[in-house]
This record gives sequence, C-alpha cells and structure tokens, in this order.
Amino acid sequence: MFGFQKQKVYSLRKSHHLLQRVYSWYSKNWKYLPENELQSLEKDLESLDQAILQKRRQEASEKAMHLEKYAEERIKKSWFWTFFEFICAVVFALIIAIIVRQTWFELYEIPTGSMRPTYREKDDLLVTKTAFGINIPLVTDHFYFDPHLVKRGNIVIWTGDKIDLPDTDTTYFGILPAKKRYVKRLIGKPGDTLYFYGGKIYGIDQKGEEIKDLIDNPNLEKLEYIPFNSFEGRVIPSSSLPGGKINTLTFRQMNQPIGRTSITSLGKVLGEIHVQNEWKKDQPEILLKPHNQIETYSDFWGIRNYGVARLLTPEEAKQQNSFSPELGEGILYLELRHTPYLANLQSEEPSYAAMLPKVFTTMIPLQKEHLDTIMNAMYTSRFVVEKGVAKLYSAEGGHFTPDSPRFPGVPDGTYEFYYGKAEQIGWGAIAHELPKDHPLYKKTPRTIQRLFNLGIEFSERNFFTSRYAYFRNGDFFLMGAPILKKDDPTLIKYVEREKKLTSQSPLYVPFLDAGPPIENGHIQKDFVDAFGLKIPEKQYLVLGDNHARSADSRTFGFVPQENLQGSPTFLLWPPGSRWGTPPQTTLPWITLPNLVVWGIALFIFLCWYLFHYFRMQKPTFKRRP
Repeated sequence: MFGFQKQKVYSLRKSHHLLQRVYSWYSKNWKYLPENELQSLEKDLESLDQAILQKRRQEASEKAMHLEKYAEERIKKSWFWTFFEFICAVVFALIIAIIVRQTWFELYEIPTGSMRPTYREKDDLLVTKTAFGINIPLVTDHFYFDPHLVKRGNIVIWTGDKIDLPDTDTTYFGILPAKKRYVKRLIGKPGDTLYFYGGKIYGIDQKGEEIKDLIDNPNLEKLEYIPFNSFEGRVIPSSSLPGGKINTLTFRQMNQPIGRTSITSLGKVLGEIHVQNEWKKDQPEILLKPHNQIETYSDFWGIRNYGVARLLTPEEAKQQNSFSPELGEGILYLELRHTPYLANLQSEEPSYAAMLPKVFTTMIPLQKEHLDTIMNAMYTSRFVVEKGVAKLYSAEGGHFTPDSPRFPGVPDGTYEFYYGKAEQIGWGAIAHELPKDHPLYKKTPRTIQRLFNLGIEFSERNFFTSRYAYFRNGDFFLMGAPILKKDDPTLIKYVEREKKLTSQSPLYVPFLDAGPPIENGHIQKDFVDAFGLKIPEKQYLVLGDNHARSADSRTFGFVPQENLQGSPTFLLWPPGSRWGTPPQTTLPWITLPNLVVWGIALFIFLCWYLFHYFRMQKPTFKRRP
C-alpha cells in the first residue's frame, strides 16, 4: 500500500494576513535592510500580492509560506508588545463574551434540584437573553422590555440583584463582579391575584379576568404547587424583654409579614395576623363557619388547603395524641399536621416553642393498596449511597453524618426517584432506569415509610419533612398523585371521623376538602380577591417545580421586572427523554428584541465580511518612496 500525505495549502485569507503582517514590518524597517535583501523581499511581497488579487490559491500559499519563514527569522517582537497584544486580545474577547452572554444567549448549568423534574442537577441549557427584552450588560435593567412576552407557566432566568437571598454575588470569568442567575417557573404577573388549591393555582388578572394559563396548561399537569415551604415560613425574632429574651416572632410567607406572636405584659402569648396594613387578633375558630375576608393565619392564599404528612408504624402511631382506636387497623398510618394558627394563650413562662404557629393533627390508616400507590408515585432528591449509607447529593460533595440514613443491600451509586421510577445516575449525569429487582424497589412497609419520611431533605433528623397532603375535587393527594379516591371506604370513614371530631370538640378544625374556588364553571372572583395573593406592579411570582426543595418567591418574595434576564430554549445535556425544548409555551421568534439583537449581530458580521472582502480586492503592497 502507498500512503500519500496531503500538502498543506493556506487559504487566500491566511495568505493575505501574512502579507499584511510582513508588509507592515517592511513599511517601518525597509531603510535598515541591505539592498539585496530589500529587493528580494519586495519581489516576494509583490508576487504574493498579485497571486492573491488573481485568486491563485496554490501559488499564494507557497509564497506565503516562504514569507512566513522569513518573518520567523527577521521579525522579532519585544516582550512588551507580545504581552500588550495578548492583553488586548483577552480584553476584547471578554467584552464580546460578556455582551453575548448578557444580551444574546448563554450556556447555563443547573446547580441544584429546585426545578426537578423539569431540570435536574448538572443539566446544561441554552438560554436566550432576548426572550422578553434587551438587557443592559452588567446592569440589572433593560434597554427595552415587553411584558407581553412574559408568559405564565414558562421558565425564566433572573438575576439575584437586590433579592432577599444570601450569597448572590459572583464574577464573570473570575474578574468582573456580577450577580448569580437563577432558574424558576414564572407563575404570576403584575396585578394578578392567586389562590392555591389542590396543588394547582387559580387566579384573576389585573383586569379581573380569569387566568387560564395555569389551570389549562399541559406543561404543568404533573407539577404541584404549595403556598409555603413550612407553616412558620421565615421567622424573624426580636427582643425587648430584660436579658435580651425574645419578645416577638414575626412569620413571613412570600417574604411578607402575615403573622406574629408576642408576649404581653401579663405573660400571655398574643397571636396576630397582618391584614390591610394593620395587625388584628388571629381567630382560627372562624374556619368553622363561612366568612368573606382573612380572619386567621390559614386563610392566607389557601394555606388551609394543605397539610404536612409523615408515615408511622402502628407502634409509633399509638404513641401520638391524635391516635384513636376508632381509626381502625392499618399497615402504616398517615399522620397529618394541618391548619396552622397563631395561638392566644396564657403561660407562666412563654417559650420560643409556645410562640410558634400551632397546628391540628389527625391520622389515616393505610392498607397495602394505598402503600403501593404511594410507592408508584414516589419521588426523592438525588442521593448517594456508599457502603449502605446514604446522603443528599450535592454538587459541592457533602459529607456522611451519624444521622445519615442506612440502605443496607443497596449497591454504591447515585440514585433518584421520580413518578415511582428509580434511576441510577451515571457518567455525565445520564440516568439509567433500575431493574425491578433492585433493592430500592422493595415494596415493604419499611422501605416505603423510609423513602417517604426522608422527604426531599433526605434526612432522618427532621420531625416532619416536606411531604405535603391536599384534597383535589374530593380525592386525597400525596406527591401529586391521588392516594385515596373519593369513593375509597378509608377516605369516607376519615371524612366522617373528622366531622364527628368537630361536633365533639368545637375547638378542633377538621382537615377536609374545601373545594376549588369555582362556581358554575367559573372562578369565584370575589373569593380569590379576598383570600388570594396579590402581586404588586412590575413584580413577578416565581416558583420552583420542586416545591419541596426550592428557595423561590415563597422565601424571598417577588422578583422585580428588571431582574428578568431570559428563558431556556434547549436542554443540551444529558441526552434522554427530557432532551430538547423545555416544557413551556413556545417563545415567538419574530419579536422586537430578537430582531434588534440578531439584526445588530448580522450587521456587524456583514460589515466585517465586506471589509475583508474589499480589502482583498485591492493591492496591499506599495514600493518604498
């Protein structure tokens, strides 16, 4: 066999670049060259120039290579100019990169699981920065912004500037100060009033019209939204008692002060709610009868429609105050904490615990079919197992602790559950579904209880984790799935027992289905207006798809309009069923921001191309005077 090595041939553009480089040096130094060298150099420059003008690529390449060797021998740059050119190139590249990333498009890696299952840790996204407007580089504002391009239910990228979050500072390329970018789903627009029920969100816009973008949105069908992270929200203590003891606790939901407890001069804990810019006494008993305005802590935004759940063994259940023999036998018991309120009580020595929101507690006995349904709906965070010990996955690594849960028999690896499907995470964050005989799929009561109670926090130290329960149109839901249908005898008995408890104890508020804010097929506008969450002008409500482990508007409040920076358009990595465009309303292509930014980019490219094109059509070499 014979091998042939292809001869390297420079492009006309590269040959022209070499011609310019050597000619520029020649123009400054020809006086210092010997006559014979000068004449030879001028001949080579002129012949190369003619070959380029006549587009004789092969000839131009040969002559360019000849000049390149000459340049290597004769043209020496000082270290200063070499360094100066390097710095100029780096600065120019940084400027272009920053302008492109801030105003046109950007590659974005998901750092946490707050947007699960839509986006997971280590996902790589392509983000368009022209989704809503034209951003000002390195400034949290816009040259132009069109609020009509912002769609409820779509995913947005926003900056943490002036947001009540810790550690929002970062740098571009380790040099320029900047603010971190975050990804969440946009739920509410300025002027909206929203109410949470059944894992869904009902609302009216600033014109009083029904919002259908959230209820009828197929992209949100498998997602559920909860109006709080915890019943107490963000707790802000203040002290004015002798010795610096805490006198008042303020409870912030959506970063708004909606409740507080304080110790009076008589030693009484006084619970109050904040309504219409004034504080008034919390009245949880009002929930037992109809009312048309917020009177108690649970009235806000539909908080009363949601409970926090955990699974107990029969032995554990019998140790709880909410247990009663009337519950009947169960393989496991679902304990529910619900309807938080701010107690008004007399205490000789009021403690921090006495000042926290109080809750009502109830139980539901579960049978095998209920546990199987729970397992089939199971979701967890991503977690790591090593030598039978598990920990929550973190991009920073994390550590095992004495409280880390045990999973004996589970092979080492990184795992996660979603919609009842267990997956192992391999190289490049690529997920592989586990075989049904894998130890994680064991449908024993112990396995189901452990996976459920570990919650998204994946810790056995938590008394109640972020597992939420709610009703939707008569069915009882856990983890976004109907665990008990309305005609299930267990649920029917539960409802009867809750009503009986209310009749026996007028101080007990039952956890029952209050129903959606719908009447005759339309949203009850007066009800939503009275009890819903109102979004201020030029502010937006953003929530994570992973409601159980997301720092979102429930924590830091609304996102200002100027902070909205763009929207994901494509999941680049990993490959799989989620690869491609995101589950959201398709962003329009023909918009003013797109036309302006793409038009500027095309104009710059065209100018650059024409400049070089016409430059190559004219002679470069001119003989010495």
